[in-house]
Amino acid sequence: MSDANRKAGVLIVASNREDRRVLFDSFDGAEFEAIYTARDVVQAHGLLSQDPDLALIFVEFLDPYAEMEGLCRLLAGHPRWRKVPRIGVLPVGALPPGSQGGPDAPVVSWIKSPVSAAEALRQAREVMMQSTSIAPVDSGNWLEHLEMPAVIVDPASDKLLKVNHRALELLHIEADALPHQSSRLLIGELPAFRPESLGLGETRIDTGAGPRLVGLATVGLNDGQQLVMLTASGSASSPIELLAQLTRTGIDSAAVPPVLKRLIADYGLDLFYVCIERGGNETEPQVLAAYPRNSDGGMHSVWQTDVYRRVLSSAEISVAQDAATLQPEALLKQMRLQSLCAAPMFGEGQRAIGALIAGSRKPQPRAAELLSVLRLVGSHLAMQALVSRFRSDSRYQGLHDSLTRLPNRLLFNDRLQTALAEAGRSGELFAVLFVDLDRFKTINDSLGHSVGDQVLIGVSKRLRASVRASDTIARYAGDEFTVVLRHIVQRDDVLRVADKIVRVLETPLTLSDGRELQITASIGISFYPDDGTDAETLLKHADVAMYSAKGLGRNTYQAYVAVPEESHRQRLDLETKLRVAERNNELRAYYQPQMDALTEDILGMEALLRWEHPELGLISPGFFIPIAEETGLIVPIGEWILRVACMDTKRWIDRFQLPLRVSVNLSALQLRQPNLVDIVASALRDANLPAEYLDLEVTESINIKDIPNLMDLLSALRELGCHIAIDDFGTGQSSLDYIKRFPADRIKIDQTFVRNIGVDPADEAIVKATIDMARTMERIVVAEGVETEDHFKFLSAHGCQELQGYLFCRPLPATSFENMLAERAKLVAEIQG
Repeated sequence: MSDANRKAGVLIVASNREDRRVLFDSFDGAEFEAIYTARDVVQAHGLLSQDPDLALIFVEFLDPYAEMEGLCRLLAGHPRWRKVPRIGVLPVGALPPGSQGGPDAPVVSWIKSPVSAAEALRQAREVMMQSTSIAPVDSGNWLEHLEMPAVIVDPASDKLLKVNHRALELLHIEADALPHQSSRLLIGELPAFRPESLGLGETRIDTGAGPRLVGLATVGLNDGQQLVMLTASGSASSPIELLAQLTRTGIDSAAVPPVLKRLIADYGLDLFYVCIERGGNETEPQVLAAYPRNSDGGMHSVWQTDVYRRVLSSAEISVAQDAATLQPEALLKQMRLQSLCAAPMFGEGQRAIGALIAGSRKPQPRAAELLSVLRLVGSHLAMQALVSRFRSDSRYQGLHDSLTRLPNRLLFNDRLQTALAEAGRSGELFAVLFVDLDRFKTINDSLGHSVGDQVLIGVSKRLRASVRASDTIARYAGDEFTVVLRHIVQRDDVLRVADKIVRVLETPLTLSDGRELQITASIGISFYPDDGTDAETLLKHADVAMYSAKGLGRNTYQAYVAVPEESHRQRLDLETKLRVAERNNELRAYYQPQMDALTEDILGMEALLRWEHPELGLISPGFFIPIAEETGLIVPIGEWILRVACMDTKRWIDRFQLPLRVSVNLSALQLRQPNLVDIVASALRDANLPAEYLDLEVTESINIKDIPNLMDLLSALRELGCHIAIDDFGTGQSSLDYIKRFPADRIKIDQTFVRNIGVDPADEAIVKATIDMARTMERIVVAEGVETEDHFKFLSAHGCQELQGYLFCRPLPATSFENMLAERAKLVAEIQG
C-alpha cells in the first residue's frame, strides 16, 4: 500500500454482521489509521459527516439496491471522496452487477458474500494501486462528472439551480429553459431526509416518450440547497418479458423487488401493494410490496379495506376507469384512483393467502392484461412465500445447521437419547462416530472462510452418501461431525463404514473456482453398550478415539479401547506435553460474552481455557482438563487463566469504559488450596482489577464433605469483593437447604437443560423452576448454551436475567474479543452522536 494511503482509513458499509466482522478483522492492523463500520446508509452518512480521511470503501448491496446505489453515486460525485476506490460486496444469489435486476453502481470491483478475508485484501491492494493513477477532475464542475442524472434544487424558491447533461436528456428540457421551470412540476415532491442521511423516493416524470418511473436520492448541500440524483427504471417491452424475468428469480425472494418495480413502471401504477397473511394471532399481513408510502414513510393500510377483504375471499377486481366511483373506498378516493385491478394469491388447497392490489390515477386501457399478469405474479409469490415459511419454521431452524442443513448438536443429542432408549429395550448394538476434519483451521486461515464453508458443505454431502437413511449425521460444532449408526449386527460392519468415510473424504474436493482441495478426516468410534450406556460417555469415548486416530498420523479411524498399553502410552505422552504447555506459551484464554436478556448488550464474559499444541492443533478441553485434574496440573493452569483473565478484563474496562465482569472457573483441587484467597487477591492486585469485576464459578457437584471448609472459603472470597456463581446448576445432587446456605450471587443453569428447550417439556420445567427459585432467593440467573431464538424467547419470557451461548457469540480469542468490543463501542458512539 502506498505511503499516502497508510494513514487513511477504511469505511465498511455492510448489513450482514458476519461480512462486516470479516472485513473489520481483515483490515484491522493492516496499516490503516482507522476502520469505520456502518450497518446501513444512515450510519454511513453519520460517519461521513465527521469528514474522515478514507483510502478505501466497501459497500454491501442487499436487494433492493437503491439505497446503496445512491450512496455510491453520491460518493462518486463528491469532491472529497470521489477518488476513493469503492469495492462492492455482492450478496448470495444476486444477479450479476449491471444485469437486469442486479445492482448497478459506480464501484471499481466486486467481491462475493460470504466475504473471504484473503480476497478482500487482494482486491484492496489492486484497486488502491490503480487509484494512484487516476487523473484529478475539476472539483468546480463536479456535478457534470456524476455518473447519473442529477440536479441542484432550491426548495425555498422551487427552482432548478444546476442540471447536468444526463438530467437534461432524461427530463427532455433545454438548458435555457431552466430559469422558468418549477422543480416540483418537473420532478415532483422531493423525499424527506435528515441532514446526516440520504432521502429516497420515487416519482413519475414525462420524458417526452411517455410517463416513466424515476427513483430519487436527495442529499442536503449548503444554504438549504439539495442535490437530487435520478435513476430511471427500465421498461419491459411486453408482459411476457416481465413474467420471464420473474420466473428467473426462482425461489429467491430477494430478486423479486426489481421485477415489481418494472411492473409499476410498465403499467403506470400509482398504487401497488402485495400482502400475505401471517396466520395465527397476527392481525396485520406481511407486506411484500408497498407503493407508495404515506408522507411519514409508513404504509397505507390497504389490508383494512373492503377491497382487500373481498380479494381475500377469492374475488378478483378489474375496473378500467371510474374506480373511485364504482368502488366506494376512502383510500381510493383519497388517492384519486381511476382504475383498480386486484387478484388473490392462492396457497395450498386453493385457499387465498394474500392479495395484489394495483391502481392508477388514469384509466387503465390494459386492465384485462394487468389482471392476468397479477394472477401469474401472485402465483409465483405465493410459491415463494410457502417455501420461505417452511425454511423459516422456527423448529426446523432451531434443530438444523444453517450452512450444511444437517441436524445440529441439539437434534443430534435428542436422536442419540432416542437410540439409547430403544437400545435399552431391544438390546441392539449401535455406534457413535466422531468425524474431525484434519487441519481445517489452516484451510480457513489460508484460503478464507468462504472456502471453509465450501469444504463443510462438501463433507456433509459425502457423509450423507456414505451412510443409510436410518442413520443420523450432524454438524456437532465447527469442523466436527457426529454420526449414529443404528441396527448394526457386528463391530466390523461399523469399521467398514468408517473406512468408507475416510476413503470418500480423501478424494479431492472441487471448489467453486475450479481448484481442487485435498481434505482428510480422523474418526473416533465408540460402541453401545461396550463403551458406554449414556450419551455423555459414548461421545467422550468417541472423542478420545478420534484423538488416538490423529496421533496415528490422521486420515484414519480408531475404535475406543478401554485400557490398551498403546492408549496408556499416548495418554502419558499427552500428559508430558501438557506439563510444558504453559512454559511453551501453548495455553490460550478464550472469552464468551454474557448478555443482558433485556437489552442484549454485553455485561461480561466467561474465561475459557484452550490448549493449542503446535502439532496436534487445538485440543478439546473435554480431553485435557480431566488429565490436568487427575495429575494436579489444573492448579498451576487454573492460576494462569485466573491471572490472564484479570489482566485482560482490566485492560478492556480501561479502554472501553465498560463495567465488564469476568467469570473464572475454580476446580475442586484449587478449592483445596489453603492459600487460594491469597492467590486470588494477588491476581487482582497485579492486574489492578477491583474484586467486584471477578466472578468465581464453583460447580454444583462439588461435595462439601470433600472440602470441609468450603463455605468459609467462599465467604472469604466474597469478603474480598469477588462474586460467587454456582456452575452447571441442576446436574448435582444438592439439597435445597445446601443451595440456600451456599454463599452464591449467581446461579448458572446447565446447558444440558437449556438446549432441550422446545424439545423436552421436563427440562423446560426444570429451567422455569430454577429461575423462580433463584428469584425468590434474590440471586441472578445465567443460562448457558443459548443457541436458538426459541431458547432466547423462552428464557426472556420467564425472567432469566443473563444469557450466554452461540446465538450471541462463540468463544473468541482475546484479540478477536477485543475487536468485537471495539466495534460495539463505535456503534454506540454513532447512536449517541
